[in-house]
Amino acid sequence: MQTHHCLCVLILSAATAIHDDDTDPVHLCNRDTVNVTWFISQEAFPHAARFFLGNCIANSFLALSTPKGHVVGQLQFDSKLTECKFKRVIRGKHVIYRNTLAFRPHGKSHPHYNKTIECVYNRTDDWIPPFLTRGSGSAVGHGQLVFHMALLNEELTDWAQTNVIPLGSFIPIWAAVQQTYHQPLLLLLEECVAATTPELHPDSQVYPIITNKGCLVDGTISNSRFLDRYETSSIILNLQSFRFALGQEVYIHSKLVAWDPEILNEDKKACHYVKEDGMDMGIWELLDDPSQSKLCSCCDSTCKTRPKRDVESEPQAQGLVQRSVFGPLIIVDPDAPDAPSQSTQSSTAGKRQSKAAVKIQMKWQYTYMTLDCGSDFVSVVWKDPQSTTDPSLMRLGNCRPNRFTTQDALFNVGLDECGSRRMVTGDQLVFMNDLTYTPHDANIPGFTQPVVCAYERPKGWYPPILESVVFHTYGVGNLLFHLELMNEDFSGPALSAAFPLGSFIPISASVEQKSHQPLLLFLEECVAAVTPQLQHDSHTYPIITNKGCLVDSKVARTKFEPRQEASVINLSLQAFRFAAGEEVYIHCKLVAWDPTSLDSSKKACQYVKGHGWELLDDPSYSRLCNCCESSCRPRKKRSAAGIHGFSKNAVVGPFTITGMGA
Repeated sequence: MQTHHCLCVLILSAATAIHDDDTDPVHLCNRDTVNVTWFISQEAFPHAARFFLGNCIANSFLALSTPKGHVVGQLQFDSKLTECKFKRVIRGKHVIYRNTLAFRPHGKSHPHYNKTIECVYNRTDDWIPPFLTRGSGSAVGHGQLVFHMALLNEELTDWAQTNVIPLGSFIPIWAAVQQTYHQPLLLLLEECVAATTPELHPDSQVYPIITNKGCLVDGTISNSRFLDRYETSSIILNLQSFRFALGQEVYIHSKLVAWDPEILNEDKKACHYVKEDGMDMGIWELLDDPSQSKLCSCCDSTCKTRPKRDVESEPQAQGLVQRSVFGPLIIVDPDAPDAPSQSTQSSTAGKRQSKAAVKIQMKWQYTYMTLDCGSDFVSVVWKDPQSTTDPSLMRLGNCRPNRFTTQDALFNVGLDECGSRRMVTGDQLVFMNDLTYTPHDANIPGFTQPVVCAYERPKGWYPPILESVVFHTYGVGNLLFHLELMNEDFSGPALSAAFPLGSFIPISASVEQKSHQPLLLFLEECVAAVTPQLQHDSHTYPIITNKGCLVDSKVARTKFEPRQEASVINLSLQAFRFAAGEEVYIHCKLVAWDPTSLDSSKKACQYVKGHGWELLDDPSYSRLCNCCESSCRPRKKRSAAGIHGFSKNAVVGPFTITGMGA
């Protein structure tokens, strides 16, 4: 977003302050992020997890002392303007990002406290919708899904550097869905047509590419086909350029569907026409399972349409739909005398030719350079005792030397750092960069020395373009879970693995969230055992059962500690007689969960003597713990599979419980 001037507005839109001591939040709008600071009273501490920016809870919570001796809590929200349900509005000369800051003590109920956060930016004169940027496009879809489309280069290693496509060459079109909390979904291109306008009209002239509910019909008259998938949540269409609108601007209009991978049928599929070598005849094949290619048999007639409610009316049931457009592309005939100039490609070719010439001319300089290609780093040493070269002015790509003297310079960097380029061949990964010297005095010649490291291409390697949208459709997304023994005040790891009977065993669980919205971490189940693996006949001691009920707190002084941040939960476990003197392991199921979707199956409950069961994150909502004395009803497996959160089994130990006073 090319903006330079920001106006920040905080609008009071509703009602009541939580406590008299609480202050109005303060927010700062940056180029593409917003930072919100909210001070709350000490009485509001137990409810810290119920303060939201959109659907995100605070990134951090700190207890601070004021000059007057009062204790206040500082909530800090740090969010991108594309996250936490920010809404973008284009109004005249302004681009407005708007969200709601709220306090919800009872889940999704009406907030007790509600403020509107706005970041207002000046809209540049040359601003256009993102999907019209050259050679790329992005469409925002439903709920927690974001759909993407983009044009790749020929090697599938980066975005395309030009939108000028020679006739007959291939156009790699990448589509993906960023899933966040949804269960693993299969991305399909249900329909694609080419047109000369960014909007489709009833009288628009179009060129059909994919029709009939996922049939790549262009492949019957060309060599277009789908490439093998690297993950279910993305698909690459290798489209052979056509004569339609030759020399004009062309836009690709597509209907993207994120679908349940277990429910493929004639209506939801990806079919391409596979030809035999040297022949125009071929067969229709299902991309994701050729053994079920009978689903593609309707591609030569009419594929049955399922009832509309399957997708459009019930988007959460099996899939979600989004229409997207990207372009413009310009397809040219290289043999035509008036073909448009491929300026970007020509410039690239010129650079390559110049670089090759420099390499030949400067070949003698290898005498002064030592190159070490490591497994994930490159080390370059330049040393010339007789030279008048100033080593401090040397650069490896865009990096300065790690160390230099009057006679040498040392670079030690990662393979993907300093602007290095990665090229993929049939069996190699090649990392390329340039060691350059640019003196201050224009009369002194500089030089460029190629730096090249070649490696055997790993069998499981996939194009780095797919790394920019990480889905991990199997596992726990972009999350890293931890479970560890801590010292008495939870300030660091435990220094001893021996705990006297009756003392407290501090256990901390946490989740590193990276690109996810803030999540609330729970311990859904914990048991003690004498082995690092649980077997069907393992003898165990229950600690947390029944979907988050700390049952050990009924018979001991075991308790959850007050949260300092949502992504961490600390448990003070009173050492028990179970397996005293033996090695003990704690096995837990950790769950990172959507803080707006708490219920009796996702909670942290402990027994408080004289009061009964209490919810850690909001005691006023402790009725969620009522089932701890019976059976807490689990949510349907489909909901917990990834729409609201992720789970991970973890184990910590061994430690030993010694006799009292030992």
